Amino acid sequence: MTNIKRPNLILTEADMSQAVSHKLGKYAAKEIRINGCIFDVVAYDRKEQLFRVVECKRSSKASTIGHAFGQLATYKATIAAQGRIFLDVYSKRINMRLGRWMEATNTYRRIRIAFYVALTDKACKRLDLIRSLKESLPEVGIIRVKSNGLCRSYLRVGSQRNEEISRAHPITVRILPADSGGPSNAAE
Repeated sequence: MTNIKRPNLILTEADMSQAVSHKLGKYAAKEIRINGCIFDVVAYDRKEQLFRVVECKRSSKASTIGHAFGQLATYKATIAAQGRIFLDVYSKRINMRLGRWMEATNTYRRIRIAFYVALTDKACKRLDLIRSLKESLPEVGIIRVKSNGLCRSYLRVGSQRNEEISRAHPITVRILPADSGGPSNAAE
């Protein structure tokens, strides 16, 4: 699975990042820095051929939850504009063979990315706020991080699991040749 150990207790956002990294597997890396942005967790899912970018927030305050969604909008724009830099920085943090990179980037032409906020159980109970934020940014998914470090891909609505509200909708980012003369990348 992964070399990252799951924390048994979530006390900080760093603990949340570690728990999410553990959940997302062996191609997960923490604190990827690109032009002033710090992506808490970036991971590649080889089965879905999908990159996942996660922003972790431990607070359940409305302003903090909203800030996480806003940060992901910024991250989306950053990756769309600088996909090559994103791949270069991420590649330095993980051990992935060339064949896997060719698969992950469709022979270095495009990447699929899903964006998530990782929130505590308490924050995930703010369903009205989350629904409102999802109306503005429907592509953003939610990872629920329990106090014991376990991560869930669904929210609880009453006693029922709701996977729809927490589902991410991936985007595709084209990787343009470095010598194209235009912007380095474009979102599709």
